[in-house]
Amino acid sequence: MGKKIREKMSKAESEVKRLENIEKEFFEIDEEAKLAKISLSFLNPSSVFDLNYVSKKPVFSDDFTDWIKSAFDIVPSKYKIDLEVEFEDMQGFKEDELLEIFKLNTMLEYRTLKNSASKRNKIALGLLGVGAVFFVIMLVVNRVWTNDSLFKQIFSYVSDIATTVTFWEALTILVVENKEDRDYRLGLLSRFHSISFHRK
Repeated sequence: MGKKIREKMSKAESEVKRLENIEKEFFEIDEEAKLAKISLSFLNPSSVFDLNYVSKKPVFSDDFTDWIKSAFDIVPSKYKIDLEVEFEDMQGFKEDELLEIFKLNTMLEYRTLKNSASKRNKIALGLLGVGAVFFVIMLVVNRVWTNDSLFKQIFSYVSDIATTVTFWEALTILVVENKEDRDYRLGLLSRFHSISFHRK
């Protein structure tokens, strides 16, 4: 009986250890250098561009941006990423040209996210203000409205919900969403060890 339990525990520990390093089952990981190599393959550069934009430089599609986000999520943050993007047809683009387009798009994505975060923060501060107003009104009304009635109970209930919801939404934006957004933005600046674009 004891032997079977030990075997089960050993197997469970082995599975947990494997789960902790599951990324190694999918990607080339250099533990010494703390590097993870991620390769993406596409038909041609047009596959990663948003062709609806008529712009001086090509703008990356949301799908390609999602691939980059996914790479940050799949590979633990302790590893820097060697990103390799290969195409069956280069469509006349040179490797250096695609690398420059990638750098410019990364800067554009960073700036866009930063502006978006700034707008969300203003909304969150506004919600905190609204929540504070509801809270003060609730305190004043409960102090002034001394007799207990159905209308007072309804008012207190609605004010309590309004206060809680606005504070909760504000904190979700300021704490959770900002943390996720900041991690991704920092990743754009610091997680790449190398980036290469070449023909398959």
